[in-house]
Amino acid sequence: MQAVVKKLSLLLLALVLTGCSTTYVPVSFGQGDLAKKLSHEDPFLCLLFDRYDPQRSTLSVSGASFDEVMMPSEVKYHLGAYRRDSKVIYRNLYQEYTRDQLCSLMLHEFSHHIWYYGMKQEQRDAWRAHMAAHPTALQALVRSTYRPGSDFDTEDFAFTVEHARPVDLDELATLKIITQEDRDALMALRFPGKAAAATGKATRSADTDHPAQTQLQAKEHL
Repeated sequence: MQAVVKKLSLLLLALVLTGCSTTYVPVSFGQGDLAKKLSHEDPFLCLLFDRYDPQRSTLSVSGASFDEVMMPSEVKYHLGAYRRDSKVIYRNLYQEYTRDQLCSLMLHEFSHHIWYYGMKQEQRDAWRAHMAAHPTALQALVRSTYRPGSDFDTEDFAFTVEHARPVDLDELATLKIITQEDRDALMALRFPGKAAAATGKATRSADTDHPAQTQLQAKEHL
């Protein structure tokens, strides 16, 4: 651990001297077990982590995750980051996070991990088609914020999962990124009114006699 602290100190010194980069650290660094705790307690995070990273390796604070913690200055005000090479979620060292912000950060950045390592090409292609059919205002934000040549698709996916609409939860379940049970639980949590309406509609449908069945019952009573 002393070696890690020493390396971080040197990088912080480099930041002060150059002023051209922003320091990011693994999301769990200096947070105790808070990030891992949230990955077990927040319903959306829990189901995603249990499925795609049960060991919580993306929340690591050691080894390759500390090989380089300097991020380009353009991400200075971003809440978090994800690196494909280390497969670790990062946070801005100088950003103060509320619990909700940390949950959102982890949900967004872990969605990048799912996009790169948890989805097949067919699923990614189907998600692109979904976004074309159901665009969001965040897509324009992504294209105005990130440099040309950036992987806009993974940002579209991450932002959409972070701010998932009912239609997005349906698509996640259709593509088997989450289960139907996961989808129902998230709908009940995030959109209780719509979930209740859907359940009520299904119940009414199940309780309503089929016309042919009603006619048959009527004949039996004659």
